[in-house]
Amino acid sequence: MNSLTGRAIAIEKNQNLSAQKLSDQFLRREESEGYTLNDFFTIKRGVETGDNDFFLLSPMEVLAYDLPLEFLRPILPGPHSLPDQEIVADPEGHPILDNKLFLLDCSLPEREIKEDYPSLWQYLKIGLERGVHERYSCRHRTPWYSQERRPPAPYLCAYMGRESLAGEAPFRFIMNHSKAIAPNIYLMMYPRPALARQLADNYPLRVSLWGALNAIGLDEILHRSRIYGEAYGKLEPMELASVPAERISRLIPDFIPDSVAQMQLFNLEGNEEE
Repeated sequence: MNSLTGRAIAIEKNQNLSAQKLSDQFLRREESEGYTLNDFFTIKRGVETGDNDFFLLSPMEVLAYDLPLEFLRPILPGPHSLPDQEIVADPEGHPILDNKLFLLDCSLPEREIKEDYPSLWQYLKIGLERGVHERYSCRHRTPWYSQERRPPAPYLCAYMGRESLAGEAPFRFIMNHSKAIAPNIYLMMYPRPALARQLADNYPLRVSLWGALNAIGLDEILHRSRIYGEAYGKLEPMELASVPAERISRLIPDFIPDSVAQMQLFNLEGNEEE
């Protein structure tokens, strides 16, 4: 056996051991702790605009300031303004709501805006006069009137709330059929590839998943959240990701998390090279 062959065999053994080790670790975790939302979703905070009063506009304000539609993105209002926990959309993908909002988002330099979009420049001048460009989030963006990149999320968690007199839970899971993004009062939940494949063209499963999210025990969320004054809690992405998700796992009995699937594939490919 030459040195190259011996090294190849050693590498293959290490790969097999690594794959087996990860698989064994996952099975032990599954038996002891079960799945968490992190196995199913990538969770990100909604958009931090820096100044919602300036960057979030109603349709009437869009018309009044004659703002170009190419720099406006539909965005959801706060969760207390939503009539339902399911956001339906019109044919263009805009949410069907009485209180529609649009996010101003432009990445063009000021010089180009002045020349080609005078009405938008006039509106940005209002922001400059109000000192919006000096707000913390805005001064850390270039240009200051651009926004974070966030695609629409099919599921959302409203992570800041108070219990209503009717006993409404302080955390709400929302199913979003629209192309609206969300402000930072929400957490945006993007299915990981393994879950996304299961959900593709399977509307009943998407609805069942939404029900499973809302059936998560309140205590499981509350003891991970942070208390702010009278509010029940502020939930960070990592905190929501750690919430147990056994109900979801029961919906998809053959579910394999992406990390385990990737290692299994890597192991299989290594074996095929023998």
